[in-house]
Amino acid sequence: MDKIRGNYVTMDNRLVNAGDLSYTLSDRNVYEVIRIINGTPLFLEDHLERMTQSLEILKLDFRKSKEEIRNLIHLLARKNRIKDGNVKILVNDGPAIHSYMYFIPHFYPEKASYLNGIRTGTIEMERKNPNAKVIDPNYKAKVTAFIEESGLYEALLVNTDHEITEGSKSNVFFVLNETLVTPPLKDVLGGVTRKRILDIARELKISMAEESVQVTDLSEVEAAFISGTSPKILPISFIDDVQLNSPEHDIVMNLISAYDQKIEEYLQKNSSYTEA
Repeated sequence: MDKIRGNYVTMDNRLVNAGDLSYTLSDRNVYEVIRIINGTPLFLEDHLERMTQSLEILKLDFRKSKEEIRNLIHLLARKNRIKDGNVKILVNDGPAIHSYMYFIPHFYPEKASYLNGIRTGTIEMERKNPNAKVIDPNYKAKVTAFIEESGLYEALLVNTDHEITEGSKSNVFFVLNETLVTPPLKDVLGGVTRKRILDIARELKISMAEESVQVTDLSEVEAAFISGTSPKILPISFIDDVQLNSPEHDIVMNLISAYDQKIEEYLQKNSSYTEA
């Protein structure tokens, strides 16, 4: 069970006390984590599109409209008096399919991490089903131990072909020869932030490629960053022992500025949260 923020959660369409929530994870579960800013679920449509894709991969039936989910999130935020944070949506197939929604503890990077970059390291590991966002306790335990023991912010996964595929809970981008490079979609979980970054890069006419990057290519990398719901776009200062000047690279800085602007535009257009 996750740690839960607040006193209330939802089960299917009902609001229940957090202390009464109990479920056992099966090997068929799908989840999404959505950032809530001033009561508004950020990029909700993109999250639900990815969740639908994951559900289809596992052949799970989950029938809730975007408005139903938006209304449940607003209810959850009002009842818990929480307007900012991360909400988890979990669809679990046990004896029956049930859905749960609740606020979870979150960690957003400090300003210094954006200014100075973060330290990452590579680990030889692959997720069983990279295109579906599912819970794998064994994977989570192993990668968490590696991050903590190595003093890292994030771990970058390396497959059997020695290619860096993604972060343990993020997507990864590199800049090589003034080209924005990210691993192909077939090898990774298609993150909501990843999708937005690729759209922004097209708008800014940044040269792009969805290609594999091998560990042996790291010495050629000019800059790199991870992306995700909580970190947004977060520059990398180290990959193993390779030092990068990512926070000062023009491509990285321009993408960060443009992505933050997209967030503001989305919130202005989609804000419908009320206290009452």
